[in-house]
Order: sequence, then C-alpha cells, then structure tokens
Amino acid sequence: MKHITLLVAAVLSLPLSAQVLDGSFEAGPGTGPWTEASSNFGTPLCNAAGCGTCGGPCVPRTGSWYAWFGGAGSGSVMPEVGSVEQSIFIPSGTTAQLRMYVKIALAGTNLTDRIEVSIDGTVLETIDLNDASTYTAYTQVALDINSFANGANHTIKIEGTQEDAATVSNILVDDVDLTVDGNVISSLFEHPDELGGVKVYPNPASDNITVSFGSVRGEAVVVIRDIRGNVVESNRWSDVYMRTFTYDARVLANGAYTVTVEQGGNRVTHRLVVAH
Repeated sequence: MKHITLLVAAVLSLPLSAQVLDGSFEAGPGTGPWTEASSNFGTPLCNAAGCGTCGGPCVPRTGSWYAWFGGAGSGSVMPEVGSVEQSIFIPSGTTAQLRMYVKIALAGTNLTDRIEVSIDGTVLETIDLNDASTYTAYTQVALDINSFANGANHTIKIEGTQEDAATVSNILVDDVDLTVDGNVISSLFEHPDELGGVKVYPNPASDNITVSFGSVRGEAVVVIRDIRGNVVESNRWSDVYMRTFTYDARVLANGAYTVTVEQGGNRVTHRLVVAH
C-alpha cells in the first residue's frame, strides 16, 4: 500500500519533442514532462521513501522512480484511477513501437484491475490481473504504433484502475521509450539537476537552434546528432556562464535531432524537431 498522498496533481507544459521525455520518471513528481493524476495520491509516481515497497516487490526497474498504479487501501476513494501522459512528435517511419516495462507486484483478487496504454484516446493494450503470472518480474511490452508514425503530434497515456479497496492491486511501469525504424529516439534524463540550467529552443526549430547555459560555469561540449546518431555539429565552448550559442537550423533536413551538452562530467540530452 502506498504511504504518500500528494494534494495536487502536477501538470507541466513542455515543448513537444520527438521522444518520450523522462521515460524512467527520474525527474520525480511535479517537476518532469509527464502530466500526472491520481484519485487518492495526486500522482502515481513513486520511490521507496515516498511510497514504501509493499513489503519488498514494489521497486523501480532502473533509477529511483517509477509509476505505481493501484496501491489504494482501506479508506481510499474508489475506484483509484491514476495516469501519466505526455504529448510527443512521432516522426514518419515504416515501423514504430512504444515500449515499456510492466510488473504486477502482489496482485489482488479483483481481476479487472488493470492498466491501459493509449495514443490519442485509442487503447492499444490492456494488462489486467489475469496476466499476473506473465509479469511477476519487469517484462517489456512492445506495442506497434505504425499508424501513428506520420510526422505529427500524439498524446500517449498510461492509465491504471483499481476497482475497490477490499483487495489491493499493484501494477508498476518503468522505462518507457519510442522506436522508429528500429532506432530508439527516446532516453532517460541524465543528471537533470546538475545541468538543469541548460535550455535548448525553440522546439520545433526552423531557422536557428539556441543553446542557453544560464548559471552553468566552465567549459562545455555541445553535440547535435540526427535521429540515427550521426554527428551533424560538434563544438567545445569555454566559459559558458550566462552565454547563449546559436546554430543554423536551415542547413539541417526536417526531422528529429538530439542536442547533448557535456560539462564537468555531467551530461544532459535535449530532443528537438527541425521543421522548415
């Protein structure tokens, strides 16, 4: 059973990107790109300090945070409905998959307790407690989303439902990502706190790409890669404190790119779309 209750669900609006941002939920509740909701807890995002471990099995697959659906005990508002969602740009491609790892920990007896994965309101997959034996450990679920790989924006949503408090269900999700034509174009935030002052904008970009360093100090390396990982621009800058650097987006083809900034042993990767 979860121990934490947040009073307000967090909603943070970020520019659309060609990726699943923070697929491992490491930014935590209220500070990342996911729109979060829960009938009882304000958010389904959990770590051990905030939610406990339901006696041991309720843990993340990687990192410290994960999405825990259910976990509502006696006195809770029923049904407990929790969700995370975000809008993303899905590039055009022949094949595309939305992937995530799912674990059913200490399943209850109400077999209709479930999670549903949807894009733009269309349910792609339902996993309920009938599937408990398949998901005793974190198991990857790969969903074909070829029809959504059309160079447009789409909303992905993972929603969990626990029907009553008499039997508690615990369905966990971690490490969500997106692939197009076999290329993973989503990733985890890497050291988000250390380089949190770095901004890359606008997104989408048409004429220029601006990298702003804010209060980050010292030497930094900026590398721009295309969707297949090819380096299209690389620069080493000294004394980046309160400085901005501009790159010409007009020389880049339309599509998805990554901008990776490395400084002082820390690294953060931003995803953006070039659209002329």
